[in-house]
Amino acid sequence: MRAAFGRRWTPMPPHHLTIEQRETLEREMHARADRLREEIAQALRQTGRPEALSLANHIDEIDDAPVADVETALEGPVLEHDFRELRGIAAARRRLHTPEFGICVDCEADIPYTRLRANPAAIRCVSCQDRFEREHTVAPPRTPPRTV
Repeated sequence: MRAAFGRRWTPMPPHHLTIEQRETLEREMHARADRLREEIAQALRQTGRPEALSLANHIDEIDDAPVADVETALEGPVLEHDFRELRGIAAARRRLHTPEFGICVDCEADIPYTRLRANPAAIRCVSCQDRFEREHTVAPPRTPPRTV
């Protein structure tokens, strides 16, 4: 089929997620990001450090880049998981309405909606994620058996 001006018509790839599913994911990501920001702000306030208190007052402005400032304001890996999740959600929200959202970056298969509901930041299907984790996980050092 040809379009006007001699250009070949190419159909857009079908979206496996409906508009309603994307809207549900968007609402859930927004709510989860709000909860994470509140947890992070509480932890920052508890430190009592001036720079942490300042960041806590602006936590709702934090999306991606300023998260590094918050990470340095906390001592140790107190909320490392929350920061990683918040970054993942921010990235997922940016991709949500693009054709790439919900498509595995490795095999290009559809990521099931149930997986995206559980982890909206998922960029791989379960099979590819399992393989990725096996290939990129560093095994803890073996400790020699204790002799008595």
